[in-house]
Amino acid sequence: MKKLTFKPFLKATLIERLREKLPHYKIVTSMGSLRVRTSGFTVTGNVHIKTKPGAGKVKTSTNFDMAFFYLFFSLPVGFYLFLKKEKMIKLEDEIVQALKEILEPAD
Repeated sequence: MKKLTFKPFLKATLIERLREKLPHYKIVTSMGSLRVRTSGFTVTGNVHIKTKPGAGKVKTSTNFDMAFFYLFFSLPVGFYLFLKKEKMIKLEDEIVQALKEILEPAD
C-alpha cells in the first residue's frame, strides 16, 4: 500500500492519462473504483487506486496487502500471493511511477 500526495486534479483527466501512459494494462472504472489490471482478471495482476481528487490524495493497494485475509480464509490463494509478492510489488511500483509522472507533486 502506497499513499501519495499531489496537487488537486480531475479524476477523468487522471484516467485518460493513465490509459495513454500504460496502454498495455487495462484501466477499469466501475462503481466509483479505479483499477489497473493486466490482461484479464488475475489475483496478482490487479492494483486498486483510491483517489480524493479535491485533496490531491492517491492510495494504491494490491491483493498482497490483504494476504493474511486470504491466508486465513483460503490457504491456497494466500500461499499463492506470498509466492507472487515480487510480481505484485513490481506492478504497483510501475503504476506509482506513472502517477508521479502524470500528476504534479504537492508543494
